[in-house]
Amino acid sequence: MQIIRTSSVLCGAVFAILTVVADVPAAYSQDASEHVAKPDQVVAAETAYSDLLAKYGVADPKTIQSLFALAQTLNAYRRYEEAEQRGRELLKTFEDAYGPEHPNTGYPLDILATALKGQGKSADALKYRELGYQRLANHFGPAHEMPLQRARLLAIDYAELGKVDEARSLLDANLARAEKIPPLHAQYLNTKAFLLKTTDGAEAAIPVMEDLLGLERSHGLDQTSGFASNLYNLATLYLEAGDKQKALDASSEAGMIALQTYGPDHPAAQDIFKFQTELREAKQRGEF
Repeated sequence: MQIIRTSSVLCGAVFAILTVVADVPAAYSQDASEHVAKPDQVVAAETAYSDLLAKYGVADPKTIQSLFALAQTLNAYRRYEEAEQRGRELLKTFEDAYGPEHPNTGYPLDILATALKGQGKSADALKYRELGYQRLANHFGPAHEMPLQRARLLAIDYAELGKVDEARSLLDANLARAEKIPPLHAQYLNTKAFLLKTTDGAEAAIPVMEDLLGLERSHGLDQTSGFASNLYNLATLYLEAGDKQKALDASSEAGMIALQTYGPDHPAAQDIFKFQTELREAKQRGEF
């Protein structure tokens, strides 16, 4: 997360650009906070924030960075109600420091959009995503990586709400810009495949996902969590297209990478393992 320098108390804070949560496979979207014990990563993020808050206070850059990391971690582990609460705390802190229209507020708005979407509040999530994107694009310009990332997420939100034309238009308008940033280009191809699946079915999306994975392999990105997620997405497309063996092969590779990158307790890894296990059991029953 790139903080724009101002004369406020937060001037000079340096925030890491964290993994975009929406890239995690989402086989389910319900809030996990009520029926899953807190993962160690969530506990560690909560402890770090609590310690910094007690030591430095709410407005210190280190505290705010820790709160941002906590909210992102909660979203990543699908603890969406908790993520929403932390996102609102973060938004208030940014608005108090910078003003309600400042582009830095785009970051907590993005967190809130993801948290609300995870709770099934898609219309409310879209409002936050649009507002965050507009503020970042107005400040950085549409070709900057920050608004480009949000434009892609916004396209996904449009598509999931049935606004396919808006989704396609936004994605097409930014695809050439994203091509200059290889990791982001890969994410855009993923989203293009998602839109094709939505409109034309799995068979139309498969070649795009295969090209995407080839691109990532050529750039040495084939042992990353993003690659595991994309490979899992391709496996689901193979299955939907009726090719269970290809689905099993792709999910097996995805599972090995996810184990090393996400860890065994992460929801993304668990989704892949469940998918792979069901296919292996189907093969043992002689279904393919």
